[in-house]
Amino acid sequence: MEHKHISGLVDVIKVDQPDEILKVARDSSFDRAFGPSKPILNSLLISRILGVLSYKGHRFPAMSAKKANGRARKQDDLWRKLNSEVSEIRSGPQFLEPLAEWTRNANSDIAVGPLLQQVIGRSFNPNFQADAQTWGAAQVIAGSLAPGNTWRNLRWRLSGKVTQAKALLASKLNDDLAGVHGVSVAIHNIVKGMHQMRTLYKDEAHRNAMTPETIGHLCLYAPGVVLRQATEEGELGGCPYSSGTLFLLELEKARQVSGDESMVFLGDTWSRCPAEQWVPALLEGVWRRATTASGHGPIGI
Repeated sequence: MEHKHISGLVDVIKVDQPDEILKVARDSSFDRAFGPSKPILNSLLISRILGVLSYKGHRFPAMSAKKANGRARKQDDLWRKLNSEVSEIRSGPQFLEPLAEWTRNANSDIAVGPLLQQVIGRSFNPNFQADAQTWGAAQVIAGSLAPGNTWRNLRWRLSGKVTQAKALLASKLNDDLAGVHGVSVAIHNIVKGMHQMRTLYKDEAHRNAMTPETIGHLCLYAPGVVLRQATEEGELGGCPYSSGTLFLLELEKARQVSGDESMVFLGDTWSRCPAEQWVPALLEGVWRRATTASGHGPIGI
């Protein structure tokens, strides 16, 4: 844990240990309300991220406060909807064939991003069609969230490029901001998983030994960082903090160091990812279809 605190300038704590991350994620005194923050750098960071992860005055669900109107209901509704698709997607249906083919063909120059967008987008709008433009929009949104490239991000903001990217995706997803988040932000962790899957597939020993269930775990990646803000003063791991202190929960770093899969979806917290069962099922389904089509029998069914 690292605390950067300069009065009036910055008050940020980075947390990278699973037990401490879960304490923050479960504690009701930490929220995503992001009230007034006096330190200048805190305000700038929150403003930048909320500027990207909001559209038409509404925050993306992943940035909504715990008590935001309708947040919990919508989150639970999406959780149930995605879970209803798990059985089908885990079986390796026909619509996963483009991803299976990409996995089998290591020499392919086809980008996996649009292929994943198509699968994710159809869960929010059956008529969604991914293409180079939708994938480009996702890259703009994700790029504008990444640290660094200050001048490029400022140029994008002033030119309206980020807003245009969100508008394009929203128009194709009936303004469903959970869907926009899925095909533009969350998708990049699954892209990493697909590249890991392709690497494993190339090794015949792995290909013969790995079950879909194993792949569903080995190819999971957590978000790099999620934000919480303390609503009252307290202490974490011997480190005191004030009301308004910004917490950066470094989920992927914690997962890599510890192997703790709870970092991926924060499943037993109020902010759990609704896709906690859907994403592993997707990875299993792609692997099942890829290995079956390559001459191997169905694995792990």
